Amino acid sequence: MSVALKAFSYRSHEGERAGLWVDGALFDLTWILAEWPEASERDLPDRATLLDLIERGVFNLPFLQEAWDFASKTSLAHKAKLPEDVDFLPPVTRPQKIICLGRNYAAHAREGGHEVPSEPIFFAKAPSALIGHGHAVLLPPQSKRVDHEAELAVVIGATAKAVGEEDAWNYVAGYTAMNDVTARDLQKQDIEKGRPWFRSKSFDTFCPLGPWLVPREAIPDPHNLRLEMRVNGEVRQSASTGEMLFRIPRLIAEISSHMTLYPGDIISTGTPQGISPIHDGDVMEVEIEGIGTLRNPVRAG
Repeated sequence: MSVALKAFSYRSHEGERAGLWVDGALFDLTWILAEWPEASERDLPDRATLLDLIERGVFNLPFLQEAWDFASKTSLAHKAKLPEDVDFLPPVTRPQKIICLGRNYAAHAREGGHEVPSEPIFFAKAPSALIGHGHAVLLPPQSKRVDHEAELAVVIGATAKAVGEEDAWNYVAGYTAMNDVTARDLQKQDIEKGRPWFRSKSFDTFCPLGPWLVPREAIPDPHNLRLEMRVNGEVRQSASTGEMLFRIPRLIAEISSHMTLYPGDIISTGTPQGISPIHDGDVMEVEIEGIGTLRNPVRAG
């Protein structure tokens, strides 16, 4: 019987492990794979992480379904069950790069006083900014205004170089939620001086990601999802991913024409209008239809 499946990463006393969300319950996917005889045929390490699955080209819905079918037909599912309060990591903890889209929603471009772009605007965030669901975003003393930015993120599933738009979907492993936290005052200063946005985007903790990685096959149309940001329960951003100016195939094609994308790399597709400041004590929630909710508290750094 088909069930809803999502993957995640978490930290145990043994280090990083892969998990499986099954109809609301959490299970240790690393353990399931270690016990599943067919997994050994996929050249997986003994303690496989989600990145291991992505790099070996086996992270997909059929693979997760087969693994769960094996566990559910034995006592392994019961033994692999996890508590709800696991220590979530970003689904991919070691991407080579995080590439983001600036002003990919027309209304967001206008609210910042900018023209609507005629071609994609790319920038990077440092991978060291990554944190998982439930972990705190720390407000740096260098900034007087830090904003939330709810975004749909794409995780790359295969090495991509000079990929055409018609083939781009073959290079997607899955989708997750991201909060592109931004030191808005520093970004404004850098824009005025013609500098890159990198520092305003890359403070430690400025890239919450997760908690779930949903396989590409489970979301037939990622351009038809509700995307919402709530701060302390109040809706600040609400839009459809269908409002993107530049869609995922174009983004993969454009980026891969300039640089090679590797399994586990992240492309974040931009934020809609409604950005606003966050403060010590706030709780941010990014909710994306079909994916789930990414929740992070805010603390003074």
